[in-house]
Amino acid sequence: MRIIRGIAALLLATVLIGAMAGCSSTDAVARVNGEEISRAEFDTIYEQILAQSGGQLDDETALAYKKQLLEMMIDSALITQEAEKLGADLSEAAVTERLLQLMGGADEATIEEQITAAGLTVADVRKSVRDQLASEFIQEKAVSETSVTTVPQTYSQLSHILVSEEALANELYERATGGEDFATLASENSSDTASAIDGGNLGWAPTSDYVAEFAAAADSLEVGAVSEPVESQFGWHIILKVAEAAEGTAIEDAPADLQAMLAASGSEIALQQYVVQLRADAEIEYLDESLAPSE
Repeated sequence: MRIIRGIAALLLATVLIGAMAGCSSTDAVARVNGEEISRAEFDTIYEQILAQSGGQLDDETALAYKKQLLEMMIDSALITQEAEKLGADLSEAAVTERLLQLMGGADEATIEEQITAAGLTVADVRKSVRDQLASEFIQEKAVSETSVTTVPQTYSQLSHILVSEEALANELYERATGGEDFATLASENSSDTASAIDGGNLGWAPTSDYVAEFAAAADSLEVGAVSEPVESQFGWHIILKVAEAAEGTAIEDAPADLQAMLAASGSEIALQQYVVQLRADAEIEYLDESLAPSE
């Protein structure tokens, strides 16, 4: 079981099954440098994310997912606008070529049949592929121009125990804080089997990537501390913060395993930093105030 917010992964997974709606709407949720993100477009993606994340969410979690989704859509719009401005090949021919590659060389008629069978339109998929080409173009540019020397956001190395019952979570918390080995408790009790086999270890990740309740609890912990049980949509967690590297820390001062991970994901980090600058220079309007970032 994964407890990291699934939106980014879900959007990548659905890039060819309907990331963007082709219909137009006068009702927009945001405007990016004068370009609107329609509510129809936003709702289409959110419904796909909701379906793939297992169904209904409570109101607080749903709102957090929607806000994160809108921020990703704003980033995508900024990236595509920048790629267009810089002369990236986002032509119909380029989109067709990439689409044929992604669909395993099937002919266009077969691709259209598959898209229609999925309940989508060719326009949906072509726009998604066009945005993908734009992202690749800007990522290459970002890598060529960016020297990443600091940790781009706060990363934490966490372990956790996941159980379904609050009473058991409280018992395990008492045992963990009473001196019993956390890894042993995780291996013997956690229902997150993927991490339990490694003593509950979740490895390094941006703290903000976890579901909201988990992230808030982890963020408040000192290194070496264990959280009281915290509930998320997955169950009850007891969290151990093993290590942390704050945003802005010199990469050379970060733990060696984090340095290696950041080096491997350097192109993604470069793109993140490039988008930060695009945002700083952009005019972004939140037309649905409920989706605006919290102050």
